[in-house]
Amino acid sequence: MASPQQASKWTCHKLECTADFIGMVSAGARDSGCCVELFASPRGHACRAAACEQAASSEPASHRMRQRFSRCIYIARNEEEAGKLAEIVSPSGPGHSQVITGNPLHESVIRQLFDAIPRSTTSLVIIDPPGYSALRWSVIKKLAQHGADWKGHKMDLLILFPLEMSLVRNLARKECENSINRLYGGPSWQAARLEKMEGKPDLNRMRRDLIGIFKENLKSLGYKHVEDAEPARFSNPPYYHVIWASDRASRVNELKEAWGRERFLPCEMFHEGRLAGANPPT
Repeated sequence: MASPQQASKWTCHKLECTADFIGMVSAGARDSGCCVELFASPRGHACRAAACEQAASSEPASHRMRQRFSRCIYIARNEEEAGKLAEIVSPSGPGHSQVITGNPLHESVIRQLFDAIPRSTTSLVIIDPPGYSALRWSVIKKLAQHGADWKGHKMDLLILFPLEMSLVRNLARKECENSINRLYGGPSWQAARLEKMEGKPDLNRMRRDLIGIFKENLKSLGYKHVEDAEPARFSNPPYYHVIWASDRASRVNELKEAWGRERFLPCEMFHEGRLAGANPPT
């Protein structure tokens, strides 16, 4: 078996924050609903700091919280990864977990997903693409327009938006223009691109603009609550941004709690104390 690839601290941080957020959102819910991971991966990681696999295991984030949901659905990009995912999630029991193979950009894969979601159930979709070009606005639109739960709510979306190390890096590259258009569903982002190309842009404002445009697009789909959070920084800047879209409830407090506070990771000395709410010793 191949050794897990090395993971950055940001990767470990993202996985832990996501699991915490899922736990907060689903805690005490009357309708345990369905959780979907659009870009699920079984790849394990080794922690650079302490050769520890706990912080970024091969389990998808929702599988760690599987007891919170009546059903979990994972989309894996190929047969090899689908097989590994199936081995991980199969102990959950028949009917609880399902793995779909393929690219969610393809209509046949999205159709399989929609057919697998129990009718009229509450759904949470986790979208953590491996780069901006893997995600298209057309997919977001299909998710938002697919049916509704028994109260008429659209699917909740948790989007880990690939901002800094993916989108911002390629913003001014002409060959990336079409793929960014597909991400936003049009050219609305190009004012930020022009600013970057013309000289020394205000990068913080440009990042806010890129997030703001995407949020406005989500609002245009009819979502009542579209909120975002920047992960707490241990390096500058974070390589992704967190966006939440829901008809059901605001989650701004949970976003701030999961991503906004400083935390120690499982490989770090004060991890357990921080999880318990304790402050590190001085």
